[in-house]
Amino acid sequence: MTLEFFAGDSTAENTGFTQVWDSVQPKSSLGKRVKAKERPRLPGEEQQLSAAFLRLSRAAACYDKHRSAASRLEGILGSLKDPFHAIALLQDRKTLSPSELFILAHLAFSSGKVRAILLETRDAAWADEVIPPSLKAVEKMLLPGTTGQPVFYIGDAFSPELGKVRAERKDRERKRRVAMNKEALAVEALLSRKPGPKEEIAIRKTDSDLVEKARLMPELGETRETLTHVHFRLKATTEALRLEREINRLRLRETALEEQVLATLSRELVPFLEDLNRAAWGLGSLDYLLAKARLFRDWDASVPEIITGSAPQIVLTDAFHPEVRRQVLERGGRFQPLSVELDSTVAVITGPNMGGKTVALATIGLSVALAQWALPVPCKKMKFSLYDFTYFQPQSPGKPGLSSFAAEVVSLKEPLGRDEERGLVLLDEIGRGTNPSQGLALYAAVLGHFKDHGHGRYTVAATTHYHGLAGLLDAPHWQVTGLTSYREKDLEAGAKPDDSYGLGWLYEHMDYRLQRVGPETMTPQDALLVARLLGLDKEIIERAEALLDDKCVS
Repeated sequence: MTLEFFAGDSTAENTGFTQVWDSVQPKSSLGKRVKAKERPRLPGEEQQLSAAFLRLSRAAACYDKHRSAASRLEGILGSLKDPFHAIALLQDRKTLSPSELFILAHLAFSSGKVRAILLETRDAAWADEVIPPSLKAVEKMLLPGTTGQPVFYIGDAFSPELGKVRAERKDRERKRRVAMNKEALAVEALLSRKPGPKEEIAIRKTDSDLVEKARLMPELGETRETLTHVHFRLKATTEALRLEREINRLRLRETALEEQVLATLSRELVPFLEDLNRAAWGLGSLDYLLAKARLFRDWDASVPEIITGSAPQIVLTDAFHPEVRRQVLERGGRFQPLSVELDSTVAVITGPNMGGKTVALATIGLSVALAQWALPVPCKKMKFSLYDFTYFQPQSPGKPGLSSFAAEVVSLKEPLGRDEERGLVLLDEIGRGTNPSQGLALYAAVLGHFKDHGHGRYTVAATTHYHGLAGLLDAPHWQVTGLTSYREKDLEAGAKPDDSYGLGWLYEHMDYRLQRVGPETMTPQDALLVARLLGLDKEIIERAEALLDDKCVS
């Protein structure tokens, strides 16, 4: 077994996988159990992943075609209670309580309802694996004569003797009420108060005359006194006392018979243990599958094509990062999807400041992670190979007590120590926190190591501002299109009085698409342009330009 799929402390968080994973919300605790058992499919498990994607694509198609059925399924699944405690008690041959039997009765009932819905929409090719087994025998056992929503109680139908005892008890209770009626009428006549259901009367202390009358009545006995009231209760007659003894005897017999019913039902459920367990996991699997189908629909997502073979590869067409797209659209911007091709080598990504290089890395990492978890991928099309791990080191990885450069060096040990596994490595401007020439040399050396010692097992994408990095490595070079159509000379003619267009203009006109360029293509030099667009003082911009013209800085 390989190490954790997300290498490093923050890869899952920084790619956005954690947020997406948390957004996959099954309706039931059963679905949450299934989700908790999920793991990524690793190299060698391509067939299992293909089967999972087939189930997902079928479920998504069903979700769209049978919206009403899907809604009914979600309603049923959302009402389920976790049955595994009750199932465990049955496995230990324990007697279940009424509430535990109700949970199993509800499971059987719900399983039948779900089966009926899935079978009625069979033309939409629901995956057979999510159709739960029939629990009709269990439903009939626990819910005799029930129609509509199940309500389990130990009814007379479970035991003729129990029904007889209950009838006798109710008869004795009726007779006792009759026996006490004379006393109740006498109290009501004298006190103008009718005893309550427990044959009690509460009189305010301030009504002292009425309290004294009550104390003198032979039909009443004082039971307790509170701060504001005096409480009385009817005294039982000889006949009522005799009936009470009979009622108590019948209640004890009733309880014993109820315990017998519970024990009998628990024994009779044992042969159905496997079916109950299968139904619980089946309903949970369906719940989790529907949660993924909802995400598939919301994103208009796709399932990827899995590439087999020794050399890893990633091809993304019109991919997007869901959280980034949401933010862009909320501020009224124009979102541009990402298309890129990577293979078992090192690829360099360059672009202007705020050009979306980091987002490109996060999108690549997120797409691969979602795919290996058999989740919908937010793209038009994807082809990829399975990886043992993915690693994303963002700018300033943040290690307590370390500088940004030192933190980068420490974090790099994670992927470098896994050269026997197939890995996706995403590096965001490594070395930017140190001397530029040494930073470039170190970055090139790190990438060269991945290229030369990865034995065709690594796919590495690295962003940089360093010119010439792709040429040093003879690596594929991808570049963010950026503000190509809006160079500074174009801005001068239509500049606003404050010489600032702001973030909104920048978001609108930045072209975030990646294009393949030659290894020696110049890295965009847009820092001053972006600073101007964001409204930095014009005098500062001009001073920086003068320093560049005088070659005081390089």
